[in-house]
Amino acid sequence: MVKSDLRKSQLNRRLHLPQNEYLDRSKKIQINIVESEIFQEANLIACYLPIKNEVDTSYIIKSCFDLNKLIVLPKIISNTMVFALHKVDDTFVVNKFGIKETDNEEISINDIELFICPCLAYNKSGNRLGYGGGYYDKALSSSGAKKIGIAFELQKLSFDSEPHDIPMDYICNENGLFAC
Repeated sequence: MVKSDLRKSQLNRRLHLPQNEYLDRSKKIQINIVESEIFQEANLIACYLPIKNEVDTSYIIKSCFDLNKLIVLPKIISNTMVFALHKVDDTFVVNKFGIKETDNEEISINDIELFICPCLAYNKSGNRLGYGGGYYDKALSSSGAKKIGIAFELQKLSFDSEPHDIPMDYICNENGLFAC
């Protein structure tokens, strides 16, 4: 199956997850992240605000605030993903992809200690399938920080990676956090 077909089928599976199941699975994944040593040791964390039934991140973000960690969110500027500081009282603007963005200061990608990345699908080698724009691959290619892809177990697939794909160091689903 070609990647465009995989993207459609995986998005459809995720969108049809019953709401109570979505919330329950998301909460388990977030707890697995927040309780991990990797999360506990990081002080500057990149996360995301979910769209299209991506794993909810509200508990991760709240935990960052509660633990006095800095959190940054992706922002697209001139077809490049950058990361902007997220504050408790932020107001957001919705970009052309339907993603909420803050207008706060940009943070250097080299200062980020942990990336928490959404996945449409992932494989056992830690390769993630996104929406096809390559934004995360381009951004992560210049960072040595730890990368965790988060997704539901049902999103695990077998697919080949491409040379430009940046693999995750870990995948977290509702069953745990796994090194790749």
